[in-house]
Formats: sequence, structure tokens, C-alpha cells
Amino acid sequence: MIAFEKVFQVCFVYFMCLIVSTHAEKYRICVVDGKENYKDSAKYCPKLDEQDSPVECVVALDRLDCLRRIHKGKADFGVFTAEDLVAASNSDIELLITNELRFVPDQTFEYEIVAVISNHAGIKSKHDLKGKKYCHPGYGYEADWTKILSNYFEALVVTPQCDPQLTIVENRVKASSKFFGAACKAGPWTNDAVLDFQLKRKYSNLCILCYDPKKCSQQDKYWGRTGSLLCLTDGAGDVSWARLEDVKHHFGITPGGQEGNPEEYSLLCPDDSIMPLNSSSPCIWVVKPWSVVASRMSKTSGVQSLINSLDRSILDTNTSSWKFNLLNLIEPIYLTAEMVNPIISIETYFRRAKGFLNANSFSACHPPRTIRICTTSNIETAKCSWLRESAAVYGIEPDLDCLKADNKTHCMMALNDKAADIMVVPPDLVSTATRNYALKTLFYETTLEPSKYIVVVVTKKETKLEILEDLRGIKACFPSYDGIAWHSVASTLQRNHLIGCAIDRDMATFFGPSCVPDSPGNLSENLRKGCQSDFQGENGALHCLASGVGDVAFVSSKSIKKFAEDLTNDFDYPDIRNEVQSFQINCLEKNQPCYLSWSPPGQAMIRASRSDVWIKDTLNVFLNLDGLFGKHFRDPTNAFTMFGRYDGASNVLFHDETEKLREVPTVKNIDVTDLFFENVLGREKVCYAPSSSNRIMFVKEWFIAILGICYWYINL
Repeated sequence: MIAFEKVFQVCFVYFMCLIVSTHAEKYRICVVDGKENYKDSAKYCPKLDEQDSPVECVVALDRLDCLRRIHKGKADFGVFTAEDLVAASNSDIELLITNELRFVPDQTFEYEIVAVISNHAGIKSKHDLKGKKYCHPGYGYEADWTKILSNYFEALVVTPQCDPQLTIVENRVKASSKFFGAACKAGPWTNDAVLDFQLKRKYSNLCILCYDPKKCSQQDKYWGRTGSLLCLTDGAGDVSWARLEDVKHHFGITPGGQEGNPEEYSLLCPDDSIMPLNSSSPCIWVVKPWSVVASRMSKTSGVQSLINSLDRSILDTNTSSWKFNLLNLIEPIYLTAEMVNPIISIETYFRRAKGFLNANSFSACHPPRTIRICTTSNIETAKCSWLRESAAVYGIEPDLDCLKADNKTHCMMALNDKAADIMVVPPDLVSTATRNYALKTLFYETTLEPSKYIVVVVTKKETKLEILEDLRGIKACFPSYDGIAWHSVASTLQRNHLIGCAIDRDMATFFGPSCVPDSPGNLSENLRKGCQSDFQGENGALHCLASGVGDVAFVSSKSIKKFAEDLTNDFDYPDIRNEVQSFQINCLEKNQPCYLSWSPPGQAMIRASRSDVWIKDTLNVFLNLDGLFGKHFRDPTNAFTMFGRYDGASNVLFHDETEKLREVPTVKNIDVTDLFFENVLGREKVCYAPSSSNRIMFVKEWFIAILGICYWYINL
């Protein structure tokens, strides 16, 4: 009996363990929060943590982050667009497709694109298109219709231009301008507003068919999906590039409206044949596949069964069930999750999608132009590689490449030596980059006011400073030599006639024994007397002040809060933790802001010798990337996060707080904040004490000059 009870107990424990382990092995869905009404993780994920749910959430920053998590085994499945799948395939990430997310259950693709021609235009094949009038849907809604697909028709029928003296955008525009007699291509041709205006004036025939040719904007009657068809049926154009579903609706082939007589128009086919608009098998140029549920190979059958068990009818019933919450995470804007049978690979999925991969493989010129981004760590290089893939998938040119150096100095050397093209430089290195490596700024990482790098004067409350003269002789703590704080202080003292133009020498004599990390060995020892090994950088300068070694620190205003937070988690310096409470910012100049200078957190720098064409190409690329993957992306969820954490790390490649990229250092033109650092640096007066040999040469040259003047005067 006792033996039986022991066996029963063992079996019971085993059975309970089996149940627990079964429930513990949940399928992990990768969830991406979007903007505004698309922040779903907090709303739906908690219900998936309940015991009866076979699913749990893994929250990611963006859809490509989900790809990486699935690839690393940290998630099992997620929702992806066709563009995401191209990036996955290019990055050798193996996924299998279990379900398609459709708006229309019986529609095989999200949309199909056709070329519609007027029967009176005399178009019998692609060769007859030259000189005709083209109605294009325009630009400005790339989240719905990428430039790759909107430009596909021209990529096939127009002979490309590859003039090295023109930007890629202008080459493309010029080629279309020469091929078509007239067109309406409304909306922004490029994200650079000035360049967009110039191109539209130069190639005005591509706007002449628009309802308002001078503006050629997104507000035009002939802009957009229906706009290109109105352009055609109003008699303005000969051929229109449009979605098949819009064509059927526009011409009354499907119920809902009729703006034109279908008997007067036809479909131009890629094989040069012509067919009626109401053909039962219309000829398609390119298709856009539906978004999908894709899974790790080892989880596909279970994931598909899970998705197939969901029914949209539950959206009106039990809102607390795990099925309701999972369905809202998977298909909030779709109507059905169609099972893919059999489960297929990405490559097989794209073989079904006519023209889609072909559209993604077009290049404007051979060899393609390339922008080489210099990175300084493995994680920066990894993020850069995903940025490169994302740019390619959305048709952004020139191509990107990523080159790794050991540090920022080596990157500056690489740019100077033409081994790389562009890098992001922090404020502390702007002076060095400009002076020593002949670099200049292409664009700034602009931020909102609290995130700017603002140089301030920090002391303890007991230190009495009222005017700049009070700084004379006191012990100063700087983050680094030759950085933004160093030059901001020097320029301020110069402006107030407290030091001369021999900055290094005069700063060393103006202050008492100080700490200026990385100051050259040939400078005064006074600049290094107060230095310790942990006084490097912003935190180091504040540590120098807090520990009593220095009397004043010149740092970024936002570094004070970070220093306090770091001390809270650091038990090595208990003695100085309370000192932070006595920090204060000093205003030492009347009628001046309570800071010495300000700067964005970073700026992209290039060789000063780069051509105007290269600069326009490169700026256009990064402005486009910002529009697609920056803080103001247009998709419900972000495909890739340019400005935010990457794989758990902050400030990778770009700064997290960056609001947008601009040619000017402010987010808005109305921001007129005084004392921009580059302007301060430009006003700095620099002179050098001449050596003895230089002094001899200097006197000799003046003596010769004086003799020459005397000789000229005598011979008058």
C-alpha cells in the first residue's frame, strides 16, 4: 500500500510538472508600438500573461527589431510588411510565412498596378509612349506606396540618365522630362524643399499637366491614387499609372462610381499588347504583396494553428479573452488572416508577386554611387547595416555602406583621406574636425530645447561668483581640451577682454591650478595640476568640482542631472553624493543668456572639398531616411528606428533625443537662440607666439619692405 502511494505521488508530481512546463512554453509574439492610437502593447499584452493564454508579448522598438529578435530566438513570430521581408531576405534571416493579413479576403495581393491609356492617344506599345502625356499619382505618401513602386513604370520605359554632374534625383527627373512630352507628377520630388523648387522650375513640363502647374503639390486635383485617373479622364493626359482596384472603381467596372467611359480606354501590357479595361484577366505590371504573419522555422505549424483559431467575431464578444487581445495585436486594421497552405519561405512568397523583387533591384546608374558612413563600434556598424538595408528596400539612392574605425579620431582621418564619406561628430570634436581634418557640417541632429548641449558655469553654492573677472585665479574643471566648453569659455573671456588671442597660454595664466584632460604636453602644467584619472569628460568635470579639487566646472547643463543619477547607482563615491545638492548654475554676464554657448548633440560632417552634386545627393538621402524612419514616420508602426535605442543601447550612430535632421541647427526656423557654438567658434581670435627663427624672418621681411618704400619715395 505504501509503495502504491509513493508511485502515485511520483506520478502526480510528474503530471503536474508536465502541465506547468506545457503552460510555461508560450509562443512569443513580437509587438511593435506605433504612434498615438497604435500603442497596443500596454493595452493588450497584459491579458496574454494570464495562465490560460498560450501567447506572451515581446515588445520591440520597430519591425526590423522584431526580425532580429526572431533571428536570435528571443521571439517566435510577428507581423511584417513585404518591404520587411525583403530586408530579412537580404540579411539571411530565415522566416516562414504562415498567414496573410488581408483587407479583402478574396484579393490575392494588397494591390496590383496597371498602365491605363487613352484609345485616342495612338499608343500601341511601350515604344509609342515617347512624347506622350503622363499622369503619375505623385509623391508624398510613401508609407502607402513606396517610391520603388511609384517609379517602376518609368524605370522600365524611360532610358536612364547617368550624368555625373547631376544628382541622382535630377538624373531621374531629367530622363522622364526628355521622354514624356508633358506630365503631372505632383508632390515633393525630394525632401529638400529648395532643391524641389529648383527642379520643378527647371523641368516644368513634368508639372504642366497638373491642375495648378505652378504649385505642383499634394493639394493638386491630379495628385494621389484617384488624381492620376482624373488627369487621364479629364483629357489632360494619355497614360496613367494606377492601382487596378482604383481603375475598376473609377470606370464603374465595380459598383460605386464612374468618372470615365471604359470603352474609351485600355490597358497597356508589359509585353506590348493592349487589352480592354474590363478584361477578366487584366495585365499587371507589378504587385504589392499583403503584410504577413511570419515565424521561426521551428514554430511555424504551432503559430499557424494559433492564428487559425482566431475569429474576428470575438471582437464583439469577450474583450478579456486572450484570443480577443491577440487578434487586436495581429490584425487591428485588417479583416482576415488567411492561412498560407502550404507554409512557404520568403523567396517562394515573392515568386508569386509579379514584378515586386524586380522593382526592388533597379539601380539608376552603373556603377551605383555610394555613401560610406564611418562607425566606431560593432553595435554602430550593425545599426548602420540595417539602415543600409532599410534605405535600399524603400528605393533611397545613392546606396549606403558602413565602414568601421576604432574611434572618432580615426573616422576623421578616414574622411580626410577619402576612405570614408560621412560621420556624426559630437560638439567636443567640431573644432578639431574643422581645423585639423578639413571637415564641414552637412546637417545637424536638431532637438527640442531641453536636449541641446548648453555650456554653463557650475559652482557650489558657497562659491561666490558675480562677474567673469571673479573666475580669475580659481581652479577650473573642463570635460576636455579643445572641446565645446574649452572654446566657449575662451571666446567669452576674449569678448570681455580678459584674455588675449594666445588662448592656450592665456587660459593657463588666467585660471589657477586646473584640470583640462587631454591637454597637450607642451602646454602649461597649470592646466593639468588638478587632474585625476576619473576627471575625464562631463561626469569627470563635475566629479572634479564635487570632490573639491576644482572651484568651477564648465559643462553641459543636462549633464548635472545625469551625474546625480549615476552617483545614485555608484557606491564608490559616497563622500561626494551630497555635494551635488549644492551645485548651482552661475550667470556672470549682464544682458547675456545664462550660458556660454549651445549646440545640437551631434552633426554629420563631410570633407569640405566635396562637390555640390555629392552634397545634394547625400543630404537628400538622409532627409529621406529621416522622413521614413525618424520621429515623424507615417506607417502605423515604424519599420526602423533611426533615433532611439538599438538592441538595448542608447545613442547608437545617432542620438536618441534627435527630433529631426536639418541643414540648420534648430528644429524650427523661429528658434533664434543666441550663442550657437559654431558662430562662437568663428568669432574666436587665435594667435601664436612666434619662434625665434620666425621672429628673425618677420624682421627681415619688414626691413626689406621698408627699404622698398624708401626707394620708391626717393625716385618719385
